Amino acid sequence: MVAVPARVVHCFASQACAPVLARHRIDYCCKGQRPLADVCHDLGLDLRGVVSDLETAIQRRAQTAVQATDLRSLTTRALIVKIIAPHHQYLHRTMPFLQTLAAKVGRVHGDREPSLREVARRVDQLVETLRVHLAEEESVLFPALLEDRSANVEAMLRAMRHEHEQVGEMLWQLRTAAANYVAPDWGCNSYRTLMKELSVLEADTLEHVHIENHVLLPRYVPTA
Repeated sequence: MVAVPARVVHCFASQACAPVLARHRIDYCCKGQRPLADVCHDLGLDLRGVVSDLETAIQRRAQTAVQATDLRSLTTRALIVKIIAPHHQYLHRTMPFLQTLAAKVGRVHGDREPSLREVARRVDQLVETLRVHLAEEESVLFPALLEDRSANVEAMLRAMRHEHEQVGEMLWQLRTAAANYVAPDWGCNSYRTLMKELSVLEADTLEHVHIENHVLLPRYVPTA
């Protein structure tokens, strides 16, 4: 059994670890409470290799950046600001572009690679789900948290977590349809851009969901 270093356990939401976990297809947001050893066993991954990759990512980030602020130390208002900017703003800005690009790539290359039509369809589904989710958070949930309407927030936060699980499954299906976001050698610039941007969307959304599930939600639902 490999002992997972504490600094690895505590960095799962960091920008250093997120790309590593996504590459290994480890869900660290919706199912982030599971022991890493159990997840690796279920996915058939080499635990030592995953830990080594995480250690390397942490060391590289430590050499190039100052340690990020511990989100748990932020006030709820500051945390909500951290969620909206950059995460919500990024999604509002990026989703229309990705829908248009996915439709274009599917239309142009769908005969040669039929899975691209599936990618475009799943992008549409994900975008529509996220649009509703973001609107509910910004217009209902976040104002309730800031106004301390504690009688209502627990049910809303539990609903938020359930929606996150749906989004996590959609991201998994999208990555599968998109062949792990790897464009073939013959792929044009639009094809390559789509794969790159979908990968960025996945990483940003997983980090966004992690913050809400594991930093924001426990403040109001301790047993979650």
